[in-house]
Amino acid sequence: MSDNIHSSNTTVTAPPPKLRAAPRPALWSLIVAGAGLAGVCALYFIDPARHEIYPCMFHATTGLNCPGCGGLRATHQLLRGHPGAAWLLNPLAVLLVPVYVLLACHTVSGLFRGHGLRCATPRPAAIWSGVAAIVLFGILRNLPWF
Repeated sequence: MSDNIHSSNTTVTAPPPKLRAAPRPALWSLIVAGAGLAGVCALYFIDPARHEIYPCMFHATTGLNCPGCGGLRATHQLLRGHPGAAWLLNPLAVLLVPVYVLLACHTVSGLFRGHGLRCATPRPAAIWSGVAAIVLFGILRNLPWF
């Protein structure tokens, strides 16, 4: 047996093209955090009750309040230190604040532990429970006694 180095069945492939390195997750985290902070600052200084920032298309077409109606106004009131006024505008938005804080802490702790930008992945039962709560709130808030 002789080793034939120049075999006719050998195919030569080109090396794969070099890909650009993706931006670091920490950079994206800083960009997202900066945009979020800018949004919170704008919401602190601009009262959505006086300036229509984000009109609700559902309310405009049906006359009913969607589950999110009043959420910006409630957040503005929370930032100003008026939780009672925020509760009257949108109780669901007030109740979701701890959830947002926990998710943000989870994401930030993952960054500090070197896991990159990862979000918590809830179980399907938690997702469906959340959807059901939002739909139920949307129905209840349009009843005259609620």
